[in-house]
Amino acid sequence: MAGEDELKLLGMCASPFVLRARLALSFKGLRYEYVEEIFGNKSELLLKSNPVHKKVPVLIHNGKPICESQFIVQYIDEVYAGTGPSLLPNDPYDRAVARFWAAYIDDKVFSSFMMMITGKTDKEKAEGMKQLFAAAEILEGVLKKGVLKEHLPVGYVDIALGGFVAWVQTRDRFSGLKHFDVDKTPLLAAWLERFGALEEIKGVMPDVEKLVELSKRRQAQADAAAAVIQAMAGGDELKLLGFWGSPFVLRARLALCFKSLSYEYVEEDLKNKSELLLKSNPVHKKVPVLIHNGKPICETQIIVQYIDEVHGASGNSLLPADPYDRAMARFWAAYIDDKLLSSFLMISMGKTDEERAEGRKQSFAAAEILEKALKECSKGRPFFGGDSVGYVDIVLGGFVPWVRLIGRSTGSKQFDAAKTPLLAAWLEHFSSLDSAKAVMPDLERLVAITKTSSQGN
Repeated sequence: MAGEDELKLLGMCASPFVLRARLALSFKGLRYEYVEEIFGNKSELLLKSNPVHKKVPVLIHNGKPICESQFIVQYIDEVYAGTGPSLLPNDPYDRAVARFWAAYIDDKVFSSFMMMITGKTDKEKAEGMKQLFAAAEILEGVLKKGVLKEHLPVGYVDIALGGFVAWVQTRDRFSGLKHFDVDKTPLLAAWLERFGALEEIKGVMPDVEKLVELSKRRQAQADAAAAVIQAMAGGDELKLLGFWGSPFVLRARLALCFKSLSYEYVEEDLKNKSELLLKSNPVHKKVPVLIHNGKPICETQIIVQYIDEVHGASGNSLLPADPYDRAMARFWAAYIDDKLLSSFLMISMGKTDEERAEGRKQSFAAAEILEKALKECSKGRPFFGGDSVGYVDIVLGGFVPWVRLIGRSTGSKQFDAAKTPLLAAWLEHFSSLDSAKAVMPDLERLVAITKTSSQGN
């Protein structure tokens, strides 16, 4: 990129997610301005740059903000592809695998750290430690397969896990245990030593002694500790393992349909999962799983991105060509899973009227934010992707039957024409598309199983 590029990173020294962004910038050899945010006193620039989550890290590139650590690292690698080593692999399948394991690290490693640090009882903290050791054993197997690098240059998964290096060392010091133990996980222990010795990380890695002191101070303040860390082609064989009632499976089917791809669909019995599913997704044992020429890809958003990358010449592109627009699409897709899904679950699974009412309140709040996102992303056109369906449309499209189902059960429209007119129009446009109609589950069937489930409770 041109020398006049302006890069600014908003962060906090103790955040493993900020460290990821700094590691990516360091390994790519990029100059940037680092702005340290003060815990408990967020700057106007941070609040303006990340009005949705109001968290670090935020990378500001020529005045445009990119949020969320994994999206920032991917953005840096895409925009500065000719600078320094490539962080993501060139092969689309390898990229999908890298994204999967980076997501696994956030899901399992981060959650176990949080449990150890913020657990209110010794039992909770011990459970966090147990889960971290279990995650370490799985990552040991990943290292054997070469997803984590044994030598330079480092890659995307190294950086995702590398953000936690200082905290692994801190917990080792704090607890007197080795969380990446040389006897149980020798490859991971060796990786930790190699990674910790790299010149590129020395200027950005937080001081472990300071982190130890911080941990000691925050041990009696679990909520504050949590806040610190959270500042955080033809002839192809395609087979999709799914369950007809899953919104996540629907996303994969929508992507395949909008890309006009032929595939074999295998309906799973979730009470008696097939050997193929257990073998294809041994980590989470969940649908959807896309099997492409014998190679499995798991997790719905990763599957949709993989389909778009591998079959770029088929149908319309789902992800935008511009790296910034791609980062924004990934951000809003993650927001939908984080906020809309959680509110839907609260509405459908809440045990009391108060819980269900809170779910409806949260779903309406999320819809109002998505209304603004649609206005910004669509630029006056029908879809988040503009004139044609894009990545965010597919992610939100997976929830279309449940938006209608909840509207019927509650008597109030989730995407109301008076409050969110753009989303209400989007819902009608999307639902009327032939590609969407071809894979949408029958609403009456969903109503029936919902009634059966509620009666069972």
